[in-house]
Amino acid sequence: MLVRYRQPWYLSSRVNSQFDKLISDAFGREATGFTPAADVVTEGNDVVVTLALPGVSAEAIDVTLEGPKLTISGERVESETAEGDRYLSRGLRRGSFTRTFTVPRGTTGDQIHAELENGLLKVRVSEVTKPQAQPEKIAVNSVVTGKAQIEAEDVDSE
Repeated sequence: MLVRYRQPWYLSSRVNSQFDKLISDAFGREATGFTPAADVVTEGNDVVVTLALPGVSAEAIDVTLEGPKLTISGERVESETAEGDRYLSRGLRRGSFTRTFTVPRGTTGDQIHAELENGLLKVRVSEVTKPQAQPEKIAVNSVVTGKAQIEAEDVDSE
């Protein structure tokens, strides 16, 4: 004997998925901007921000410092297709992007270096982290000012 279990929400979910696919196939998905993945690590006293920016040229990237805000922005432009060619599927995000990171106050542009290699943008902020001070033992000196006297009164107990 075959037993089937019905899940009433499954049909609803499936209909929604099919409807979304129908709409996206008919009108396409507009890729308007993206947020690049980023890693932030410390290397000694430096902080290194690495962004994944495949397909973005160095000329299309701006790195700016305004107060304690380090902003990395740019644009991945539409790749050209030959006349008559059309996309069958579009999965690469295009458009502009902006990522903002907070750096310590007093950081200057001279401390920041950026380079793009193999689709990875590395922005190094030099001398950001200061070495932690080691605990220092402070000596406690005793001062002797003569003989210590303690005065007391004899109280009779009644």
